[in-house]
Amino acid sequence: MRKTSLAGGMLALALVTVAGCAKGTATNANDSADSGTITVKGYSGVFEDNFQKAVIEPFKKKYPKIQVKYVGSANSAENLASLRAARKNPDSDVSIMDISTSGTANKSGLFAALDPAKVPNMADIEPRGKVAGNFGPALTFDSLVLIYNDSVSPAPTKWESLWDPKYKGKVVVPAQPDIQGTALMLVENQKAGGDYTKSVAAGVARLKQLAPNVQTWDPQPDAYTLVQSNKAALAIGWNARGQYYQDQSQGKMKVAIPEEETIFQTNTINLVKDSSSPAAAQTFVNYALSPEAQVSFTDTMYYAPTNTKAEPSGKALARTALDPKKSAKILDVDWAQVAANRDDWTQLWRRQILAS
Repeated sequence: MRKTSLAGGMLALALVTVAGCAKGTATNANDSADSGTITVKGYSGVFEDNFQKAVIEPFKKKYPKIQVKYVGSANSAENLASLRAARKNPDSDVSIMDISTSGTANKSGLFAALDPAKVPNMADIEPRGKVAGNFGPALTFDSLVLIYNDSVSPAPTKWESLWDPKYKGKVVVPAQPDIQGTALMLVENQKAGGDYTKSVAAGVARLKQLAPNVQTWDPQPDAYTLVQSNKAALAIGWNARGQYYQDQSQGKMKVAIPEEETIFQTNTINLVKDSSSPAAAQTFVNYALSPEAQVSFTDTMYYAPTNTKAEPSGKALARTALDPKKSAKILDVDWAQVAANRDDWTQLWRRQILAS
């Protein structure tokens, strides 16, 4: 009887295990720290091209048993929407997005905390790039700049150039919830004496005044392409992309670092909750945060490294957000606060700015 009961118990346990696997409650048998298949979601276009070359390809050589698929999104808002749509059955394992949007995703339970033992490079991330609870830390640092072409004379030195009447219909500003529009709003709010933690009314009013000059508030097609092709004259953009496109266009599109306040932008790298390959995913995150990968991406595309042990070339570093000339007037922004106001501010834009 005892043998029969034991056999029956083992059979029952086996059936429960099989049932659990069928429901997806068991972990991926092919997932380990050095093998598995992962999907990374991040920015499309030139970011994707250079991230593939500088980070993913070297990673695949180092970890040949981990397969990596990259899926591009136009911006962080689109990435967040994709994560929400796939919440019950995640279709990605790692997500790259700006810190304001990742803060929203963290509060929404879309991301999981990283294991410091599996992602030891987190310990070397610059303090302002760390996120409480071991959630996804900063992957890159950047800053908001002006981009322009030869139709703009003299070369712009202040944000005020965007409001110049001679550029009516020739300015591009990606609208909220794209973080570029948010950043310009915060800069203008600060210049007007406002406190964004209480109100962004001053910043909204300034952007409403800018509306006649704006050719498009839409981030697609991107401002870099419009300025480079002379379909627009002036736009806001990120320094890293601007520096890269300045080289690629052989100076047809140029970068201007305003001689006043700007916004320090952070992209984070995150582990998707209920990832089917969390071990392999964290191996990838750890590599992306390593000095090796950080240096490679800085030298390739001028994103400032977040790992304090990374030592990119002086030439490349001088063109990043960590150049003292660029970071001397960085506004101190609480991105958790920005994330909390994201939906309300988007509605403000729709009612008061985009309707102008």
